[in-house]
Amino acid sequence: MNIKKITGEIEEQIIEIRRKLHKNPELSHQEFKTTDLIFDTLRNTNIELRKCSNGSGIIGLLKGMGDGPTLGLRADIDALPIKEETGLEFTSQNKGIMHACGHDIHTSVLLGTAIVLDKMRDSIKGNIKFIFQPAEETMQGAQLMIKEGVLTEPKVDKIVCLHVWPFTDAGKIGVKHDAIMASINRFEIEVTGTGGHAAHPQKSVDPIPIAAQIVSGLQQIVSRMLSPLDSAVVTIGQIHGGTADNIIANKVMISGTVRTLKTEVSTKVKETMVRISESTAKAFKGSAKVSYYPGSFPVINDNKLVNLLSEVVTETLGEEQLDYLLEPSLGGEDFSYYLQHVDGMLFRLGTRNENPASQKSLHNPGIIFDEKAISTGIITMSSFALKYLNQEI
Repeated sequence: MNIKKITGEIEEQIIEIRRKLHKNPELSHQEFKTTDLIFDTLRNTNIELRKCSNGSGIIGLLKGMGDGPTLGLRADIDALPIKEETGLEFTSQNKGIMHACGHDIHTSVLLGTAIVLDKMRDSIKGNIKFIFQPAEETMQGAQLMIKEGVLTEPKVDKIVCLHVWPFTDAGKIGVKHDAIMASINRFEIEVTGTGGHAAHPQKSVDPIPIAAQIVSGLQQIVSRMLSPLDSAVVTIGQIHGGTADNIIANKVMISGTVRTLKTEVSTKVKETMVRISESTAKAFKGSAKVSYYPGSFPVINDNKLVNLLSEVVTETLGEEQLDYLLEPSLGGEDFSYYLQHVDGMLFRLGTRNENPASQKSLHNPGIIFDEKAISTGIITMSSFALKYLNQEI
């Protein structure tokens, strides 16, 4: 059977499913209707389906007809707390929730891939695990799936996922060796003074100007304290302090994120952040406490898998449809948690066309993804799975 032919036969069905998902988005840990839709779509296949213990998320196992490795294919299924502004006929009906990161595309591609590979079961050596994961946007879903045993029984040998990319043309596949996405770490800095009356500043320690000095100092970390060859972003996202115009506050909270491509760089940023904050506050007779919350790890691709995918794209879609990405993204992905246990790969699915709305950034309330990408994703992921399972790499 031909992958392109089967994909063509189910294309309308999968696009219809995608629009239903887009119209009915659900936030992290609340993807119950999405889970039911996935289950109902695959219930009549040879894929053994198991809902996760909290009812959100599905693990499917397709056993091939011969011995071989087990390949994990993962899609995230949650949406974002964003009010949609696309004007699409199938715009979100759930107020303030939108699939602005393309997880509806991811889910649809994996559903299509599951249907294609089920029909080609006789050609499969080994097993395929279809992982429909909740709560990626909160960086919790992958860890939950790992606790559910997704990487065991049978043990997953390699794991792969895709992510839509509005900076690559629809119909193209973006690949990158080594690091493709960054780690994300949160921080909070509590700056403490004494508070007092605005008319008598000399009688108090004002944490607001101290916080301003700390923020200024933090901007020096990337530009002057890291090697120019080490990528990092330190973002101050929030500053909160004070309750009235005529009161000197006693505390200020600063918070934000740190993104790096190397764990050791993240550690250095943390140590430098503590030193700058504590020393600056002390110099102005205040104090500062830094809390650093490690999040996801960098997504580091298995280069052998990248090479194999490049071969697959060239053979099935044509070399012109292969986009070698020059730079990693400093966005984060909880797919990285799987990579702490098993080697894998994330690749990009182009969704850009001539419509300016398709060229907006991810998480934008007006972004529109080109549905042409869905068939490209199904063909690519299905072809890759067959090639990987039927040869040793």
